[in-house]
Amino acid sequence: MAGSLNWMREHGAKRCRLAAVLSFAVFLSGCAGGVGQIALTTFPTAPVEFRNYDQVYHPIEGHQPAKFPDGFEFRFAAVEPQPDGSVVQRLTETWGSAIKWEGERRLRKTQGKYVVEATISEVWPGVVYAPLWIYSEGSREGGHEFDFEYMDGRLEYNLHNGAGGFRMRSVDKDLAGHRVRWTIERRPGRVTMSVRSLTDGWSDKLVVRRKTVAQWAQQEGAPPDLRFPPDSIPMFPLTELWRCRAPGWCGTWQPLPPGETIDMTIHGYRFSR
Repeated sequence: MAGSLNWMREHGAKRCRLAAVLSFAVFLSGCAGGVGQIALTTFPTAPVEFRNYDQVYHPIEGHQPAKFPDGFEFRFAAVEPQPDGSVVQRLTETWGSAIKWEGERRLRKTQGKYVVEATISEVWPGVVYAPLWIYSEGSREGGHEFDFEYMDGRLEYNLHNGAGGFRMRSVDKDLAGHRVRWTIERRPGRVTMSVRSLTDGWSDKLVVRRKTVAQWAQQEGAPPDLRFPPDSIPMFPLTELWRCRAPGWCGTWQPLPPGETIDMTIHGYRFSR
């Protein structure tokens, strides 16, 4: 683990400085474009402790065979806190990064609005960027998710209920270098998912209701158990950056130049009731 951290510090310092400059620039351009600012909660500037789940977040570790190609895994050391309170999640050919928001998971919220602002360094084929999704870990039902997944220049809004998923909406948009605000608002019988670029003002939104999901469930090819998650089930946020094993969905992976990483900066988050 120490070797991984030293490698990333040595080879990633130049990219970190560039990413910081780009993030600041797109933030200013967003303000100039009239996009409203909001107060964000930032993350601890010191690294979190390994396997201490009483912290704000904890990096996820290990291989997930249903999602990843052979030889790829999540690593604890691939999540790096920054002096400004953001975190940088990194990806190479063999490892990526994810955080489980342990502080929010423990609160077991069933309603409210989550907001994340994130910047991705570049759009790379074969990579899935998931700056915000909410999940119902530990419930008797289990496996309910509302996901933003961005890959190969395409944004998808997806709903999962355990086995299988359903693409609710898909839209093409190049978000490389953009500081983007991702929002998921959960209310009884309704979930609103919206995305806005603070760089050029582009935005998109999807409102998901019980009756809408019931109609989707009747479509040919829909997962057999597709349904709107029960309002009583707590859900909490995660963020992920990973290589997928389905090139027809996320694009064909292209080797990175030596020493390069794909980065996603999570600038901060906000929860409101």
